[in-house]
Amino acid sequence: MRKKQRVQQVLVQWLDMSPEEANWEDLSFLQAQFPDFFLEDKKDLAERGGSGFIASWLVKLLLQRGYTVKATVSDLCNPRKTDHLCALDGAEERLYLFKANLVDEGAFDPIVEGCEGVFHVASPLSLSANDPQILLEPAIKGTLNVLNSCSKLPSIKRVIVTSSMAAVTCNGRPLTPDVVVDETWYSDPAFCEQNKLWYMLSKTLAEDAAWKFAKEYGIDLVTINPGWVIGPFLQPMPNLTLEIILNRIKGQTFPNENLRFVDVRDIANAHLLAFEKPEASGRYCLVERVAHLSEFLKILCKQYPTMCVPEKCSDDKPFVPKYEVSKEKIKALGLDFTPLERMSGEGRVVCVTGGSGYIASWLVKLLIHHGYTVKASVRDLNDLKKTEHLRVLDGAKERLHLFKANLLEEGSFDPIVDGCEGVFHTASPVILSTNDPQAELLDPAVRGTLNVLKSCAKFPSVKRVVITSSISAVMFNGKPLTPDVVIDETWNSDQAFCEEKQLWYAVSKTLAEAAAWKFSKENGIDMVTINPGFVIGPFLQPTLNITTEVILKHVNGAQTYPNDNYRFVDIRDVGNAHIQAFERPSASGRYCLVASVTHFSEVLNIVRKHYPSLQLPEKCVDEKPFVSKYEVSNEKAKTLGIDFTPLEVTVKDTIESLREKGFLKV
Repeated sequence: MRKKQRVQQVLVQWLDMSPEEANWEDLSFLQAQFPDFFLEDKKDLAERGGSGFIASWLVKLLLQRGYTVKATVSDLCNPRKTDHLCALDGAEERLYLFKANLVDEGAFDPIVEGCEGVFHVASPLSLSANDPQILLEPAIKGTLNVLNSCSKLPSIKRVIVTSSMAAVTCNGRPLTPDVVVDETWYSDPAFCEQNKLWYMLSKTLAEDAAWKFAKEYGIDLVTINPGWVIGPFLQPMPNLTLEIILNRIKGQTFPNENLRFVDVRDIANAHLLAFEKPEASGRYCLVERVAHLSEFLKILCKQYPTMCVPEKCSDDKPFVPKYEVSKEKIKALGLDFTPLERMSGEGRVVCVTGGSGYIASWLVKLLIHHGYTVKASVRDLNDLKKTEHLRVLDGAKERLHLFKANLLEEGSFDPIVDGCEGVFHTASPVILSTNDPQAELLDPAVRGTLNVLKSCAKFPSVKRVVITSSISAVMFNGKPLTPDVVIDETWNSDQAFCEEKQLWYAVSKTLAEAAAWKFSKENGIDMVTINPGFVIGPFLQPTLNITTEVILKHVNGAQTYPNDNYRFVDIRDVGNAHIQAFERPSASGRYCLVASVTHFSEVLNIVRKHYPSLQLPEKCVDEKPFVSKYEVSNEKAKTLGIDFTPLEVTVKDTIESLREKGFLKV
């Protein structure tokens, strides 16, 4: 525990960038405790470029504005460096990727040639460099190499360099409540060197060298000095700032520290404003708010009540005093900062169709917890079984609005979709046995989906539509499901096969998803589908749904269990996946959502372990060998950040929910 506290204290000192208190000899402990946070390879340190956290958002914004972008990356053959950039809207037509090394003089000449503006974002970020030259050389020499290339070409009108608040505040001056840090502040190289603050020194010397070079060669230069950068990330892996925030959330205590928060989207916008506005000049500090970490955790608790965050500070001292960072200069360029409270979605309006259903109820709950205002459709506003469990959700009184809508009625969703930024279409009948599949399944599924999309097409406020499809639209095509098979998003169910086998639910989901993709393509709708498997877990609605009913049947008096595999996934993971598919700009296409393919006998073993008093079936429905298992890939789902709930937890929570709602006596 003492070692953990020591590590946390080192993080406190670095995060708050209070060098006068730092004991940097403890960095070896920090590196040993959090090895994934550090970059050791000099090449990776030196070349971050267009694939980084800030740069990726800048590329996205520039493409949206119609610019043609030439971006550098460290490795053109590394999909983690390039795929998220190549997938951006407009990238195919207007994005060109180049390999370049910061420390190679002249490496940027062919990239800079023909450009009107240059954004220099690439710079190493590391806490564990024992040799300061690992940081200093690429930061300083890299900046000068880029500027030297710029000086050769008269086409370049302005250069924007991404500096840091680390080049502003590290000078030994006390950060007391009466202090307002602004662009006139400079970090002191001697102070940084004395305290071995190598990252701060690298940013300070690099910015100083840039200003001297720009003045000597007549380059119109602007620097952006951001604070602690958070917000959604486009690249497949979180950057250092996000990883440390994640560690903060997972810790037992929180450090006594202030952070200078700023949203990554504001930083990208500031870079663009600094390039486009003729009056832009000098440096721009970019900090939305100096906030104690405890404030940040309170915001998380409000928006994510189910998240476990530390409640106790790591020391018993008074909270460190806050200071201010001036926003006046950057506001003069027209930047409107994203408030810290809204960086996780607060204030945005979304729509959920079929709001009273199993998946939709959890989705509504999670959206409200994320701070969204939710407009949800139900079939009958006066049916308490459809509405009461939604109205009692935390935050529902302020941010949930219920509407009546009919899937088969065109235009019925217009007033619900109007004003929404996102639409989640979950409404679709789930019936496994029907005498009239056309009326009971196919029409509501297909026509209902198209009616919702037609409403979405009318309102430019809608940025993305997330549709709840099913693994049933993926896997029923007659292919054998043998142990070597891995189902993924490239699979599609075959309508003829499903009709021949009378798999009417699978037909409905297959046709509905196909119709949705066709309509969205023709009408320019940004659409994502979630294709979950057999969804179980705790339920919010007062009535049973099909999947939980299957579980109840086999733990409440059944004599036999099926010889079948089930594609299980936790309801909470499904809800989270919908939100991530909406929030993550990089999300696209379909996402299979299956935590594990499991024989039903294994589910009963879990139930038997936790509830030995239940009378469970001991015998399989047939005497054949258990059907062979296959796999469903969850690699793509994991790119949404989904960490699947273990099946044992899901099964146990399902049984508890059945017990709490009176369906099962344990």
